[in-house]
Amino acid sequence: MSYSLSFSKAILVVIFISDKIRQGQYEYLSTATIAKLLNIPKPTLVKIMQSLSADGIIETKEGKLGGIRLARDPADITLLDILNCIEKGKPLFQTSFNLVAQGKRPDKAQTTLMDVFQSAESNMKNTLAQKTIDDILREMSE
Repeated sequence: MSYSLSFSKAILVVIFISDKIRQGQYEYLSTATIAKLLNIPKPTLVKIMQSLSADGIIETKEGKLGGIRLARDPADITLLDILNCIEKGKPLFQTSFNLVAQGKRPDKAQTTLMDVFQSAESNMKNTLAQKTIDDILREMSE
């Protein structure tokens, strides 16, 4: 599989920011606080934040009262949105087989595997599209 750990970390970052702001604890959260509490190295967090910001999921503010907050309502952010933000169209499965064997059977095997992989990825994306950050926040409160 080829999706990065940054995808999972980005989901946790968005949940963390959403939860803290929803509880009225902060308007903006500092990257230092997020990095420390979620145990994410600051360089990794910065890359995640850059991607989330570029796609309009979070917004940042510099200065003493600055930090990070959501730019969209948690009900409007799906796990698929975060996947697309972090992975930028990268496929889940690598399909560069580079087989030396040639012919109908090896070609068919590759085609069959690619079809299975594409179907699995499509099903996964459909599942991710159905789950919002707000859904997760509500489940956390149960």
